[in-house]
Amino acid sequence: MLRILAGSMFLALTQIAGADMGSEAAAFEHASAFLSPYRMIVGGFSAPASPVPGQPPSGAYLKLFHPSALTANGPDLYVVDSGQRLLLRIDTVSQSITPLREISPLPGVRIKAGIDGSVYVLRPDRGEVTRLTRDGRPIVTFSAKYEVLQPADIVIEPTLNRPWISDAAGGVFAFHPSGRKSEPLVGRGDGFPDELAGATLLAANRVHVAGIDPRCRCIVDFDRDGYVIGKYGEGKLLNPSDIALDAHDRTWVIDRGDRSLKIFDHGELVATLKPAQLGLVDLTAISIDVYHAYIADAPSGRIGVFGVTPPSRR
Repeated sequence: MLRILAGSMFLALTQIAGADMGSEAAAFEHASAFLSPYRMIVGGFSAPASPVPGQPPSGAYLKLFHPSALTANGPDLYVVDSGQRLLLRIDTVSQSITPLREISPLPGVRIKAGIDGSVYVLRPDRGEVTRLTRDGRPIVTFSAKYEVLQPADIVIEPTLNRPWISDAAGGVFAFHPSGRKSEPLVGRGDGFPDELAGATLLAANRVHVAGIDPRCRCIVDFDRDGYVIGKYGEGKLLNPSDIALDAHDRTWVIDRGDRSLKIFDHGELVATLKPAQLGLVDLTAISIDVYHAYIADAPSGRIGVFGVTPPSRR
């Protein structure tokens, strides 16, 4: 009797383990329908600051400690490493790392890459955004202290090439590339055409801008003049902390509420990916540059690089 009972228990445990392995394999298969693992960035040999990409590394090895924000454009991957209090530029071709300048470790620091290789650095503690060259030299500073009370994010609107800066209250303001505030976006003076529109986090692809509206915890799409042309994701997001758009007009949101990466296609939630499905410990920040997605995993000091799978291949 005991032998039969032991055999039954072993069979049950085997079936449970098999189910777990099957669900794990299915989870990875599901993730690969959207992202294909390419490599992990944990550090690199240092290279001197240069306005020209492709400089070979010549210095000591630098390890990432706590990558908390990132942005990618072409060969340039800019990273805020709050663990080292540094703004870094990683050359994804030569795989070298260049420290550009010291930066505050306070939360809320955001960065966005310009199409010319420059980088925009938002410092909420200073209430301003500074645009830097590839080698870390300041070009221009954006601020409007009586209107943008606490900057929350910045994005470069792709059709008119104007920087848009959001504040913590949800207003969004357009600036001239020279640094002069040009105007609030279309609406009632704070950047919005109605009482229910707003955004704090911003992202753009080569067509339009999207943002996270904190009032509905949803995603809003803007046209180039700031009009809201779409709203979706209500009831799907808990605590969104970063957003990115891919070349196929899908929206990717890191949700700290349930530690997941949520993907929306034409307004519909099509996937919810967990860190383990991507070989990561946590999801801290995301940036998508055409065919590649860069996801920061701050606790483990890594950046995952993934190929973005087009919808037609799923």
